[in-house]
Amino acid sequence: MNKFFLMGVCSLSLLAGCQQNETELEMGETGKIALRASVANSVASRTVTDAGGLSTTFEEGDEIGFFIPGEESQVKWSLTGDGWESEVPLTWENKVDEFEFCAYYPYSDGVTGRTSVPTPDLSRQNGRFSDIGLFDFLAARCTSSYKTNSGAVSFTGDYAFKHVYSLLSITIKKDKSGEEVNISKATMKGTGLFSQMEYQFGETSASDALQPTDAPSVDELSLSYEEPVAVADETGYSLTLLCNPVSLVENSEFSIAYVRDGISYTATTDRLGKEFQAGTHNKFTLKLTKEGLVLVGQEIIGWNEEVIPDIAFEETPVE
Repeated sequence: MNKFFLMGVCSLSLLAGCQQNETELEMGETGKIALRASVANSVASRTVTDAGGLSTTFEEGDEIGFFIPGEESQVKWSLTGDGWESEVPLTWENKVDEFEFCAYYPYSDGVTGRTSVPTPDLSRQNGRFSDIGLFDFLAARCTSSYKTNSGAVSFTGDYAFKHVYSLLSITIKKDKSGEEVNISKATMKGTGLFSQMEYQFGETSASDALQPTDAPSVDELSLSYEEPVAVADETGYSLTLLCNPVSLVENSEFSIAYVRDGISYTATTDRLGKEFQAGTHNKFTLKLTKEGLVLVGQEIIGWNEEVIPDIAFEETPVE
């Protein structure tokens, strides 16, 4: 069975990147278009993710939306046991010229054109890393000719599928082992961070971007736990979210409600920043002390790394 594997590579971070591998269809002799595809700098995608988060695998039945030059109607490609197969036969216009193709993942029915591709609803996330794949969105564009890759449109290398959203991981730790700390609610705020969007393939790659829809802006995502989650001594508690790539005017805000030693508290920070760039993994580590929350580190994984100073936050008992 021909499957597409993305193997994670451990470094200083949990997921520093993924090895690019390919799935391809063999080219026939009739000018039929074949497909190759890989994901660049993949942190997590809409695939099955293992418990350690170190490998992901596209499964049979996964589908890609594909646009050929000059057409607004999409063609669906599905991953089968034999590789990627298109729902209708596709052939090259000629075997000499170069053509530009666009594609996105996961496939969506009802797309009316390449400038209005619906994306997953980020407001429905639950914060679990294992479910990030349900909301991920990737896009690709490549220029290819029949001769370039033996008849295959190759979304690999510089043309590989790229993550459109920004991935945000927050790990909360405590400073004293043995202390019982349980989180009942976590909230992330920022203008338009979780709004419903659609993707536009523009005239050029420079104009490819997410665009807002007519739906109301979603500026807050709250995760409420019917059964409060414990902050473990060593690993703490982690939540993972996807957000729209934005440059906020005001700082984002993150807050938690929790119980320690039988007393309820809230803690809030507005210092997690304003910039959430597409295709980046922003990792924050917060330490919960008697005095409040301290931000002990930030990393932007995949393309850049940044470290910002520790930031202390006041702890406020709930009245």
